[in-house]
Amino acid sequence: MGIFMVDMAQDILGPCELVDAVAETKLCLPDAVQIMTPCSYGNGWLGVKDWGKFALALYDKEKLDGVRVYLDAEKVKNYPHLYQWFMRQGGVETGEVILEIMKAERVIFSWQKVRIKLPPKEKGPVSICPSCGEAHPASDGKLCPRCSGQDDYYQVINGRIT
Repeated sequence: MGIFMVDMAQDILGPCELVDAVAETKLCLPDAVQIMTPCSYGNGWLGVKDWGKFALALYDKEKLDGVRVYLDAEKVKNYPHLYQWFMRQGGVETGEVILEIMKAERVIFSWQKVRIKLPPKEKGPVSICPSCGEAHPASDGKLCPRCSGQDDYYQVINGRIT
C-alpha cells in the first residue's frame, strides 16, 4: 500500500526539486517513502510521527506546500479482506489481503493539499559529555541523555573497548 501511496503523492505534488516527507506511523509506511524518494530517516528528510495512522505527506522543502495521502477507511469497506485486516479483526489470509490491495491500487486512498507547520530542521552545536566522553547535542545539557538518566537503553558489560 505504501508504494501506491507514495506514487500517488508524487503524481499529485508534481515536479519538486527538494522534497521532504512525514509518515504518520512507524510501521511499514516509512520503508516505502525511503524506497521511492530521496527521503530517509537517516538524512533527516523523513519525519515519523507515531500516530498509528496509515498516512503520509510529501512536501516541497522550501515552500512547505505538499500533499497528504491516507488510507480511507470508508473506501476500504469495498474490499472485505483488506478491511478486516486493516481493522485488525483477525481471521483473514495475507494472500487475500495482498490480492485486494493489488486490485484496489489507488482507489482506497484519499488526499489533501497541506501546508507543513514543522519547525525548520537545524543542527545545533555539539558538546562532549564529561561523564562518558562522547559527543552529543549541546541542547541536551551538560550530560548526554544516557548519563543524565533520561534514556538508558543499554548496560555496559565489559567496560570500555578501545
